[in-house]
Amino acid sequence: MQREAKAARCGDGMELVILLPALACVVVMAMGSTRSALINVYLPAVLLLPQSFQLRFEHLPPLTFADTAILPLGVALIFMEMRHWRFDWMDLLVVLFAVSEAVSEGMSTPLANGTWVRIFTSPAETLQVNGDNGIFQFAAGITMIIFPYMVGKLLIEERKYNGEPVRVALIRRMVTLLAMVAVISVFDFFTGKSTWQEVFKHFFPGQAWWAWPTQIRWGFGRIIGPFAHAILAGMVFLMGLVYCIWLRTFVPQWGTRRIVKELRLTVRGAVMWAIVGGLLMTQSRGPWLGVILALLFVFLMGKFPVAKAAAAFILLAAVILSAGYYFGNKYTSVELDQAKTEEQRSAIYRRDLVHNYMPVVMERKAFGWGITTFPTMEGQKSIDNQYLMLAVTQGLVGLGLFVAILAGWGIRLLRLAARPMPAEDQGMVFAHLAVLIGLTTAIATVYLGEQPQLLFFLIVGWVHGMNPVRVAASAKAETAPPFEFRRVLT
Repeated sequence: MQREAKAARCGDGMELVILLPALACVVVMAMGSTRSALINVYLPAVLLLPQSFQLRFEHLPPLTFADTAILPLGVALIFMEMRHWRFDWMDLLVVLFAVSEAVSEGMSTPLANGTWVRIFTSPAETLQVNGDNGIFQFAAGITMIIFPYMVGKLLIEERKYNGEPVRVALIRRMVTLLAMVAVISVFDFFTGKSTWQEVFKHFFPGQAWWAWPTQIRWGFGRIIGPFAHAILAGMVFLMGLVYCIWLRTFVPQWGTRRIVKELRLTVRGAVMWAIVGGLLMTQSRGPWLGVILALLFVFLMGKFPVAKAAAAFILLAAVILSAGYYFGNKYTSVELDQAKTEEQRSAIYRRDLVHNYMPVVMERKAFGWGITTFPTMEGQKSIDNQYLMLAVTQGLVGLGLFVAILAGWGIRLLRLAARPMPAEDQGMVFAHLAVLIGLTTAIATVYLGEQPQLLFFLIVGWVHGMNPVRVAASAKAETAPPFEFRRVLT
């Protein structure tokens, strides 16, 4: 934390560029609306700008591009939109998860060993806390968890933007921005460099020391875009692919114009190809497996009734995951120093994580060690598993809250899926479920941070803001093509 603060203050003022999204957000809200700020400022700040670089004022928490974009938007929501808020139990889970991050960080002292119990039993026990880091972590929780959740819940469903549903405008902007990221990243794929790091290191010269370098796999660079790491980039492209399929299915007029009259390639086809290409260029197996399961779910939901599709998916997913587990065990049956390829070393590294860190988890079971103070075990500085990462840094309390949020996301959508509703809304429910399936698979291979965390909580809010209009069971819902991954690349 001190090193980050020093790095953030050592620039010559160019790091003040981080404040531009805040200025843009205020101007757009003054001239338009909070929904316009979401689509035209916050989403571009999340999907086009790296969140790895920070601006740090003395005695204040560090700020990223996404932080400055959402702070004025979040304040505007509190004063202008809260009258539309419908309270439910997910609100409490999200707030408690953000608080648990701060508590775990604040208690990353001898308290976390269990001495906090003696505070209530021994008058001689003194209270020791890591207050500054705890406060800063809660500030990060507001901008990365609570405000994105509020934005998703308040601004997307049951609203219009320029005469069309906000969700249509949001997804269209999202997939277009991701297509731009993929096109730019073609250079990174062939050169093994990161365009975003090369550009933004000039604005943040004191912070270039910690950026993850672009990895080489199969002779090509694993693209990271503005998302800090290739696996995180793969997770963002995963989300973009699922929502792009929904957009193509239920907004058939979108992107039908040909890019060049003599070619058959349309705008929608180019965007889809770019997102698929971006996903492939990350060369990240975790997101690839997540995409396979997500698209399998989408395909089955388009072919069979919900109950049969769900049963078939559970059966096929069990077969795929069991096969993956079996071959994964054989692939990682040797020691790390005996691995023959970088891919095998990476797989063995993840195999060893749980074994090496479980004693750490059991030592501080309740609240964990905190994100800045957890010990490094066997030289494994990076905990590439969100579930294990939470157990280590936030204890079983933080892990339990996160799993409850995942379960709440799924339960909410399954209940909605049981309703009779218009085809477009049903397709949106299935798209959110597919994203949930893909993400819960991918985060077993990486931590949930940077832009995927922001999008995760925005989607959680979006799901809990959904209230589709029921159609009569005896009435025929509006017809629409089945929501499936079929002929979408044409």
